Amino acid sequence: DPQRYRRLHVIAGDANLCEVATFLKVGTTAIVLAMIEDDFVDKDLGIVGPVHAVRTVSHDPTLAATVELQSGGSCTALELQWEFLRLARKYADETGLEMCGGEVGDLVLDRWESTLNALERDPRTLDGQLDWATKLVLLDAYRERDGLEWDDPKLALLDLQYHDVRPERSLYERLVRAGKIERLVDEAEVERQMTDP
Repeated sequence: DPQRYRRLHVIAGDANLCEVATFLKVGTTAIVLAMIEDDFVDKDLGIVGPVHAVRTVSHDPTLAATVELQSGGSCTALELQWEFLRLARKYADETGLEMCGGEVGDLVLDRWESTLNALERDPRTLDGQLDWATKLVLLDAYRERDGLEWDDPKLALLDLQYHDVRPERSLYERLVRAGKIERLVDEAEVERQMTDP
């Protein structure tokens, strides 16, 4: 019934490969949507020109770029994330997170907070957890080793190769095999669960 239900199409982060990034993307989205459905968000956190804002923020590894808020003023993406986390913690305390997986929702909140703290200190510490931080460390190592400038086409190619769907070509898969990616799911356990009735 289109009068009662709508489809939410979220494509930001479709290229995420790191399990922690996917866990945060899905978990935080579920919590924010639950807050919206329950009319819990008590202020206008809308962004002017959200598509442009995502592009601006995603091209700024310093996390200093600001976005303009519909309610007036501006803030960094990190400041906006802290505000959403504050609301999410309040929501969890007052309403609970049963609609967001209960205990899993609590894990999302804790990982969200630790990630924001790490981003404030040094995004590179999230190497192996967030794809952009992992690629930043990886590309910086190539840049240093080969004396490349950031605008060198070789780095753009490596950026794409990180996501290559062919495991033998994917830089992400090489990092997984080298044990440099934090895993949240034990693949052997998943296989066992799928084969056991």
